[in-house]
Amino acid sequence: MESIPAAPLDVKEDKPGSWTARKLFRRRAVRYIREQWGVWRTALDWSVWLYIVIPGLWIGGGLYVELWRDPPVWLADMPLWVGERVALIAVLVGRLRTFAEDADVLFLLQRKEWGRSLTLRGMGYTAVILSILTVLIYAFLLPFLITLHGLTMSSVVSLAVFTLIWSMIGAIWRNLIEGRYRGWRKWLWKLLSTIILGATYVIPVIIFGADWLQLLLPIALGAVFLLALMRLKLRARDTFDSDVQQEHKARLAVTGLLLRGVITRKPRIQLNRPLIFRQSNRIFKSFDAEAILAEAVLKSFLRRFSLLRIWLSFAALSVLAVSLSSGGLKLLIIAVFPILLSLWVQSHWRNVIAEAFIAQFQWPDDVLMQSGERIRFWIVVPAVGFMGLVGGLQMYGLGGLLLIVPAVFVWMVINKFLSTFMMLRFKQEKG
Repeated sequence: MESIPAAPLDVKEDKPGSWTARKLFRRRAVRYIREQWGVWRTALDWSVWLYIVIPGLWIGGGLYVELWRDPPVWLADMPLWVGERVALIAVLVGRLRTFAEDADVLFLLQRKEWGRSLTLRGMGYTAVILSILTVLIYAFLLPFLITLHGLTMSSVVSLAVFTLIWSMIGAIWRNLIEGRYRGWRKWLWKLLSTIILGATYVIPVIIFGADWLQLLLPIALGAVFLLALMRLKLRARDTFDSDVQQEHKARLAVTGLLLRGVITRKPRIQLNRPLIFRQSNRIFKSFDAEAILAEAVLKSFLRRFSLLRIWLSFAALSVLAVSLSSGGLKLLIIAVFPILLSLWVQSHWRNVIAEAFIAQFQWPDDVLMQSGERIRFWIVVPAVGFMGLVGGLQMYGLGGLLLIVPAVFVWMVINKFLSTFMMLRFKQEKG
């Protein structure tokens, strides 16, 4: 094979003309694993292993053994579909790894067979990672599936295979969407793909999950669709830039996770017109100071799609948690999860009032407290309403839809209580 004039890696030990696509992928995969291990080693020193990791593994292992011996009553009362839906996590988090690099534009795009080989091996790497994740999920679910609901090992294996196939479908599909769409179209396609993947995964699992023979048909159909997506990805010509960007994100994902609370990010400057509130229309009719300040914060929130995306993700996960929980736990989640969301909303409120233009007005403390309370209410209450609707419908049928009323009322009381606490915390940080 011909020598490559500009190798993207340091390969002093390799002779000219000895490079192949297999060696290139192996070198990049090994380098990536070493980089990630080096990042984790900076955080997992001997004290973390001694005081956190080892005790956590010891306690977690004991709890897992206890689930086999004597499962708790609340776990025994959960229906089978609750455990089967947990594996949906693997379907929604999978990301295709292609190991593409910026320097590949110099030579790899001209060698299409190398590009396809690298992508195909990246699919194999993705399948291995998703297989490990799937095995861990079902290993965690084994006491629930086998001991409590009497599933056979054949049924568990078929569920794991079905989950792996749908995870690969989701990973490749999201990769194609990242490469072919931009802006709101990309996020709309992502939302549609998530809904379709969730529906096509959950429905067969609920219907056929207990009988592994009946699950063979959905597995076969999923395998055919997966092969079609793999062929489409291997023939794609417009996804190279997005593949490189996604590889950068994958390499920095662990670093960003470990440094999330250390590095302060500067806000991005918004140069394009927002999707919502493109004009300065009023939201609240009142001209009180707290209404004007709350309106400015609320508009700032609604005009930033990144914040809306986080809100939608949290709301969706909250509704999912409510739907998967038992009756008493549903009510607890409806009461607790909005508090977590309000803490994030409060951080956005602090960032806005700290801006130079807003801070120059010297807002009184009562105005700040009332504006924060109003912002937390209007941003959090839709999520509370959705959780109340889903929880009430599952527990009491159509009449349970009225649960939205006490859910919103309880949130109003909790939000009122949080106002004083968060204002004291704000004064401490400010002082």
